Amino acid sequence: MASGNTLLIFLAEEGRPPTSNGATFDVRNNIACFDFDDTTGEAVVFTGVLPRNYAGGGITVYLHWAATSATTGTGGWLVAFERIGDGQQDIDSDGFASNQTVTAVTVPATSGHVDITNVAVSDGANMDSIAVGELFRLKVTRDVANDTAAGDLELYAVELKET
Repeated sequence: MASGNTLLIFLAEEGRPPTSNGATFDVRNNIACFDFDDTTGEAVVFTGVLPRNYAGGGITVYLHWAATSATTGTGGWLVAFERIGDGQQDIDSDGFASNQTVTAVTVPATSGHVDITNVAVSDGANMDSIAVGELFRLKVTRDVANDTAAGDLELYAVELKET
């Protein structure tokens, strides 16, 4: 049983921007990240296989991020899962489940400090019914409608932990 354990970690180097409104790959002090604009809901997509030790509960998504220059305001995010599975999704099109909102939080008061925010995603439809051993994608989007930080936000890593 994996309850409470980390299932997967995605580093920025493993992400791919979608063909439209993609976040921009960048490096800050030799640490890879994706830059997300403050006016457009830009996104990055990570691909993985749900580990065999997943016990079937929900998953908490942890985002490790910083602001490029802002030291005031809030940063918010959206995450969405897509089950590719065995004959479940035509990979020529997208089929992401509904966005789950990572509540906007105050950006660190010092530029360059990383914040870690999370959202618990319940199993079933919110996770697009991904099963153990199945290929899936996770899309991370800046929630520009609900955050107030000026300038880019930088995403460094994503951790998936079984709830």
